[in-house]
Amino acid sequence: MRRLWLIAQREIAAYASVPSFWVALLLGPALMLATSLVGAAMAGPGPSAPPPAQSVVLRVEDPALRATALAAIETANGLGRSKLAVQALGSDPPADTVIDISGAQVVVRGQALSAIAAEVLRRDLTATLQQRTLREAGVSDAALDAAQAVRVDVAWIKLAPTAPGSQVGPQVGRFAIVMLLWMNLIGALGMLLQAIVRERSNRALDSLLASARSSEIIFGKLLGVGVLSVFVLAAWLAAGAAVAASPLGGLGGGLQTLLLAAFKSPATLVQAGAFYLLAFAMYGSAMIGVGAVAKDLPAAQNLSRPIFGLLLLVFFVALTQLSGDLAQTAWLAWVPPFTPFVILMAPPGTLPLAHILGAFVLMLLTTVAVGAAAAMALTEAPLARARRALGFRSA
Repeated sequence: MRRLWLIAQREIAAYASVPSFWVALLLGPALMLATSLVGAAMAGPGPSAPPPAQSVVLRVEDPALRATALAAIETANGLGRSKLAVQALGSDPPADTVIDISGAQVVVRGQALSAIAAEVLRRDLTATLQQRTLREAGVSDAALDAAQAVRVDVAWIKLAPTAPGSQVGPQVGRFAIVMLLWMNLIGALGMLLQAIVRERSNRALDSLLASARSSEIIFGKLLGVGVLSVFVLAAWLAAGAAVAASPLGGLGGGLQTLLLAAFKSPATLVQAGAFYLLAFAMYGSAMIGVGAVAKDLPAAQNLSRPIFGLLLLVFFVALTQLSGDLAQTAWLAWVPPFTPFVILMAPPGTLPLAHILGAFVLMLLTTVAVGAAAAMALTEAPLARARRALGFRSA
């Protein structure tokens, strides 16, 4: 453990002393803040203050129609943002609007009424005139009261989503977290590759193998780079959670609200951190093996292309899962390179617990196998070079 920790400290010191590491650390929070500010700016100003009351003068001789008009105005004031303040005839200052009601006709002079006020006036005055006509035709007051008691209530019922794309909203937030994990993993794998190739090219790896086991080297480098990578990821996720919990998180609306939704769940953030550790251990072991086989950085970059190509395929699979239809991609949870990302993209309760546990056991076994192959690559490459050198000298 002492040698393992010394190797990890060496990696931490090597990368933490580089300014670009701190730039990457601050990049996530800066992007989160910038996104929230842009979203708030695009959403425009908040609700404006209600406009001043519009002064109205009623000119109507019939007391019943006047009472109906006053009640209609009061109803309209409760429904809309525009307010109508009724003034007495001849009041000073003059009114903004004059409403003349004569029989079945309403004439508005001056500033136009709002659509709500006009509709309520039309409806209530029509009802009053209809009742007057029915009374004149001999309909009893009891029958009119019974007719007025009839009400129609319109209720809106939200249907359960059935279409394949109905889960797009929640999926957007999970996709945002998966992309943070994906970008962090790409950067961490690049750091691992450079670390192992640098020591391979300057022969420091041969000296390290003389004093430490290959397994200690692998776990030490994974631990060192992993600590830095988790530190960056934690800063990015914490920034997202802070923005989501702040007033800025609710200003943008639309896509910004969907992106920040998953950051409000501590359980989702903890789950994402655990999945990242598993993915980093598996992919990182493979990257160390690639760096051990390569003799220089160009060769390592060429050998690592399949790994990065696989990660690009992971990105497209996560993009496909945005539709919310997981039936076509659920089986990929059993494929170790896709396991953490597919499970993280799946909504809670979508995949059975046995499915998740079995997929992670398979991923752990794959990680052990990849780590063993990387340890073999670390020890066999120097021996092969030594044999070639001895054969050349003897010749």
